[in-house]
This record gives sequence, structure tokens and C-alpha cells, in this order.
Amino acid sequence: MESKVRIKIETIQTIDTAGNEDIIDFISEATMEKFDDHFVINYDESDLTEVKGSKTRLKIEKDKMLMTKVGSFSSRMEFEKGNNFNNLYATPYGTFNLNYSTVEFENSLDENGKGKVYIEYKIDLGNTGDNYNKLKIEIM
Repeated sequence: MESKVRIKIETIQTIDTAGNEDIIDFISEATMEKFDDHFVINYDESDLTEVKGSKTRLKIEKDKMLMTKVGSFSSRMEFEKGNNFNNLYATPYGTFNLNYSTVEFENSLDENGKGKVYIEYKIDLGNTGDNYNKLKIEIM
């Protein structure tokens, strides 16, 4: 059964070797479905990205999460602690290969899907080094 929820997303990206961070946060209305072993949350990012039709789907399980974005910027990222992943990231400026690894994954959602998910991950940028990111999701 689908229900309406509010979702707060905060992304923190380390942008240089001095540790400076770029922080983006927003709150959005979302829909949530509960299944036996996971939750699926869908929300619209059109206002954030200023591109109509930008949507995100989160499939949250106990120990991992799959994030699928569709629209002008499309990607499919899986987060599971200790695992490395690879996907194609499509933008209006071209498509590139994205290699990343999940450093930390914490899921404190209750049986109703309320609570928080915290993820830390590194993106391998080849010769330019790693990009360190944190993703905080709160479902209210």
C-alpha cells in the first residue's frame, strides 16, 4: 500500500584536498511503499534540478540501497558497505563511467519506514583522486 511521506535529503561532497564541502539539502513530498523486506520511495527532483521530469526512486533494504534517477541526469547507484560498484551516469553533456565504493551504510528505519539512512561513499575520479560523499536521508 502506497503512503505519502516527507523526505529530507542532504548531500555533502568534499570538493578539495583541504576538506572544503559542498552541501545540498532539500525536503520533498514522496510516496512510499512497504514490502516484506524493503521500502520503495519515489520523489520528484524537478524543483531542485530545475529540469522537469527529474525523478528519483530509492529501494531501501536492511543493508543496502538502490538509487535510480531518471530525467536529463540519469544514473543507477547501489550502496552496500564494503562493495565497489560501477555504472553509467548520463547527463545532457554526455555519458561517463562512474566507479564508486560504499564506505559506510547505516539504516535506522522503523517497521513503518520512518527514520534515517546514512551513506558515505567514494567516487574514483582516476588521476584526479577520489571524491568523498555523504548522503543523509530522513523519512518523516
